[in-house]
Amino acid sequence: MNAPGDDRVTRRRFLRAGAGAAAAGVAATGTAAAAEESSGSSEVRVGPGGSNVFDPETLYVEPGTTVKWVWDSGGHNVVPESIPDGADWEGHEGLEDSGFEYEHTFETKGTYEYVCTPHASLGMKASVEVTDDPPEETGYQSVLPNSAKTLGVAAVGSMTSILGLTYFFMRYGGDYGEGDVEE
Repeated sequence: MNAPGDDRVTRRRFLRAGAGAAAAGVAATGTAAAAEESSGSSEVRVGPGGSNVFDPETLYVEPGTTVKWVWDSGGHNVVPESIPDGADWEGHEGLEDSGFEYEHTFETKGTYEYVCTPHASLGMKASVEVTDDPPEETGYQSVLPNSAKTLGVAAVGSMTSILGLTYFFMRYGGDYGEGDVEE
């Protein structure tokens, strides 16, 4: 038993602190994911890897979703070819370079077909389907990018590994000098 005012680090104190830190990290990751998910946004890559495509080619979203186009290569634009009656989407006609971002919130249900005008003849065409009922095999695209999912899984795995190793070494290993071992 430690005397009052004794600030030695014990296994229990260390594990409590570690468990608290891990729980806080998991909670923060979950909160960030929930905030991202509730924002109602999706992303389209423009010219990924220098190719003349939009990725995904068909994006299914719910009404009220904000779609962000992110340019991965230069010399592209996003120009509507057809939009539903009553919709107000005008696209982005200017040719932009890598790193540019453009977004629009889709309220009106229907199919929005668009092209990159310099590369339309090469097949750089895509669509946004605004619907309450996406195809079962496709569903709505994930709000979180794969990199965010990977980061979350890696963070949780790292925290779990560190806590496990810490427990193991504190329980079964370590150099104890005289007087450090309680009898």
